[in-house]
Amino acid sequence: MKAQFRQFMFGTSIGENKAMNIGWLLFRLHVGLSIAIHAGWPKMNTITAPGWFADQVAGLGFTFPTPAFWAATAAWGEFVGGILIAIGLFTRFAAAQLAFQFFVIAFLWFDKPEPLTGMYFQHLYFWAYLVVAFGGGGKYSLDKLIMNRKNVKILSPVKIAAAVVVLCIGLNAHAQNPSVSITDFKPLNGRWNGTLTYLDYTSNTPETIKANVEVAIKSAEVFEVAIFFSAEPAKNGKDKYRIRKNGIMVNKRKVMERTVQPDGALKIVLQEKGNDGNDNKPATFHHVLLIDNNKFTMTKLVRFDGETTFFQRNQYSFNR
Repeated sequence: MKAQFRQFMFGTSIGENKAMNIGWLLFRLHVGLSIAIHAGWPKMNTITAPGWFADQVAGLGFTFPTPAFWAATAAWGEFVGGILIAIGLFTRFAAAQLAFQFFVIAFLWFDKPEPLTGMYFQHLYFWAYLVVAFGGGGKYSLDKLIMNRKNVKILSPVKIAAAVVVLCIGLNAHAQNPSVSITDFKPLNGRWNGTLTYLDYTSNTPETIKANVEVAIKSAEVFEVAIFFSAEPAKNGKDKYRIRKNGIMVNKRKVMERTVQPDGALKIVLQEKGNDGNDNKPATFHHVLLIDNNKFTMTKLVRFDGETTFFQRNQYSFNR
């Protein structure tokens, strides 16, 4: 039993072929670092994971003991699990738990999972982590060093600590914030028709009016958004948006999230500070964009200073 456990934790099914092991190392680095940097790290701003992620987890039925517990487990599983796969430590265990996560997303979250022919990236990541769980770390991994520790000199604790520090600095430099590029906004180019639903603070009831929007890509960093209201033309307006600081800012709005949803839509969350309400109170705004080829929504969420939850101020819903 001890030998079987050791084989699961540190073993590999990859042979000694050098070319195969180099390819396996590159594959591990990609599926490990990509999930750690782009999925796990953006959720590390709180120990218990962001509230939006806990809401998604709750929607899947993971409510006991709390959705926050499972959201934190999944977020840390993405971040730490991805790093472990990349460096080849506890590779099979890390890959198995990530395969489970993506099994839930790809085959339980989707209305039509398509187990063998699904083309969303969640399907591909499930199969990738399943393959890594079977294959293990390969020749170029810390697992291999541990399995052969009698024949290989183990790095001193000081060198290991230094390597971890360098890795963390690199991750912090490259993945501290999610980022966007003009390519993310190119599907919006052109004219859209739809509605604006907003919360009337005076009556505290939602109101809906017709609205159209026209988006124009101006350069590699700039796009314009013009909104038209057929019933209230005096409120028509046009705003210019510039992508700044290597994609972590759009004008003065900080990019808080950039994720691809199960249906393939791109979700971008931008944050800024300002004032809102009849009393012009200080508040934090989240501008949530859902971008697809034939559907586009912009939702403005507001959280007044001193409060803990956001509420929906307005939402634009457009279609081609």
